[in-house]
Amino acid sequence: MIETPRMHDPLGTGLPNSAENLAAYDSDQLRAEVRGLSEWGAAPLAPVQGRRILALHSLGGDPNRTDTGGPSLQEYASTPWLRRLPVLRNVLRTLPAPLRSVRLLALSPGARFTGLQSAKCGPPWGLCRLHLPIASGVGTRAVFVGGSYCWRPGTLSFAASWRQHALVNDEYEELIHLVIDLYHTKELARLFPEHLQARLTAPASLELRRQIPLAPDEIRRYACRFPLPESFANWEQPGHLLPRNALRGIVTAEIVTEDGTPRLVMAGQPFCVLEHLGQGEFRMRGWSDERTLQVQTGLHQPTPVVVARAREGANTYSIRLPAMSVT
Repeated sequence: MIETPRMHDPLGTGLPNSAENLAAYDSDQLRAEVRGLSEWGAAPLAPVQGRRILALHSLGGDPNRTDTGGPSLQEYASTPWLRRLPVLRNVLRTLPAPLRSVRLLALSPGARFTGLQSAKCGPPWGLCRLHLPIASGVGTRAVFVGGSYCWRPGTLSFAASWRQHALVNDEYEELIHLVIDLYHTKELARLFPEHLQARLTAPASLELRRQIPLAPDEIRRYACRFPLPESFANWEQPGHLLPRNALRGIVTAEIVTEDGTPRLVMAGQPFCVLEHLGQGEFRMRGWSDERTLQVQTGLHQPTPVVVARAREGANTYSIRLPAMSVT
């Protein structure tokens, strides 16, 4: 994987580090359910540096995956742990956006979880992260450059997690947060305070587009082979670097069909499932509309061309790649 340069913030100060009061839930009920999960202590992930993490929703429903995920051959799905938590399941059902990674995070008394930064996990890239404190107090806070925030139990809060931050627990009991990664949608934007909503709609922020299924014959129409910069697969890399890397680290890529589903193959290895957005444009399953491939064909274009795109808010960067049809 290519080293990821420092991330550009498309909206700058247009989005705050945090926004509270997106929605509120019964904190006592949430806390009782989580405290009742007695098996949590035997979870497959052991405590590390005063913290525990329990995966509730992940790629493939894997209970061992607590990462945010990325382009994949699998769908996001509930883990066995979430099936034991009906109150939390109901909270997640109320959110008007598809879920990505969801986990419970616990910090021991006096613990600090530092060096946090998730590349592109924000609306300018079509993603969003929310925190729902379940057990916290005045001594628990999220610390960003320029300010800290004490999120109230039961209150859903937005976090600009693509910026460097830390979680601090100076209480005498465990801090517990439900950390929710999801796709950004216009319906989700309506949960934010009114003065922020204009900044959370297109084109400043990327809204998840609806997938448009293709019939088997239509899928085969887009099967092709083309040279692709390996950096395209590095979804954490800033999009504006795509044109600069157009001639670097080229690998042979293919759009193929398997069991009626289009897939991206890179250097002979299956990389991810592709989701059709219309007019031959595909995003990568597990990722947002930040990065897409579009196969262009037509009467006036005897050979196909693949347009690779990367988006950062209102800005789009693209390269055109010669392609060869594959039957």
